[in-house]
Amino acid sequence: MAALTPARVRDALRTVLFPNFKRDIVTLGMVTDDIHVEGGTVGLHLRPGTDKPEVLAQLTRAIEAALRRLGATRVEVHVARAEQGRGRDPFASRAALPGVAAIVAVASTKGGVGKSTVAANLALALAAPGRRVGLVDADVYGPSLPIMFGTEARPHVTHQKRIHPVEQYGIKLMSMGFFLDENSPVIWRGPIVMGIVRQFLRDVEWGQLDFLVVDLPPGTGDAQLTLVQQVPVTGGLIVTTPQEVALLDVGRGMAMFAQVATPVLGVVENMSGYVCPRCGTEDALFGQGGGGALAARFGVPLLAEIPIVPAIRETGDAGRPLVAAEPDHPASRCFLALAERVAAAAEAQGAANA
Repeated sequence: MAALTPARVRDALRTVLFPNFKRDIVTLGMVTDDIHVEGGTVGLHLRPGTDKPEVLAQLTRAIEAALRRLGATRVEVHVARAEQGRGRDPFASRAALPGVAAIVAVASTKGGVGKSTVAANLALALAAPGRRVGLVDADVYGPSLPIMFGTEARPHVTHQKRIHPVEQYGIKLMSMGFFLDENSPVIWRGPIVMGIVRQFLRDVEWGQLDFLVVDLPPGTGDAQLTLVQQVPVTGGLIVTTPQEVALLDVGRGMAMFAQVATPVLGVVENMSGYVCPRCGTEDALFGQGGGGALAARFGVPLLAEIPIVPAIRETGDAGRPLVAAEPDHPASRCFLALAERVAAAAEAQGAANA
């Protein structure tokens, strides 16, 4: 049998999948570089992003089995828990928002995929049957929610420093755009961004909500980390387009949710095809089947394929998203179907966590 080496150990660990994911712990960035091999003993450090005993036990057993097949006689797995050495788990403070039944994070790792458009129409579609819905625009640097919902209203702040959200089309809204004029540059550093997102979650009078939809900025930075540290997110929704350049980055978003122990409800493929407004034919401008292949690769459902139609852009620019402006439009029906799938997935996730 070939000698044990750190490289062979790392290759063997690529067969160990993170629980409930179809990606391995090496690809997800959970195995650090300091793998030690001495004789038949292998020592490694693991950053799983969760302290759940059942998950850690399952991972440890799978790692030991994989390395013993490689020839290891002893396996030492050192779990680097979050904030280890400071005596504090940053996820321990994830207290539920009073009155909010479910929190859905809409995310993308690449900009320009129409994530905010999906978030806005999803919120309206969730509210269509009478659900109580809120929408947070967590993109502090590029807030678009006031434009998309066509309102220049300002949130009311009480003497107790509680913020009352703006309401439009039956949705409770919060965005940094309500506090800035259109020429204000946003050049804040990370700690300020994290503080603002924290305020939008904790200091807003959301009241009783069935769903709070959080429109995250692109990437996996401060706003995303603050969200998952502050509140128990029911699940994440990954928005992508069919083209390869968008799909390449999505793995980082999946890995982020995995490392912070937040389930991914599914994938939404936006701009899945251009529908000609005159003849009704559909052309796959950005490719075809990318969202479905992505969902299959990560073991999550493809929840919707949203076509490119001029009405989506036109209604968003006019300040009345398509689901509110034209609820019977074929693309609106795609968003309404998406909302029901998200609601069902969130309900199933809530039951699993009960």
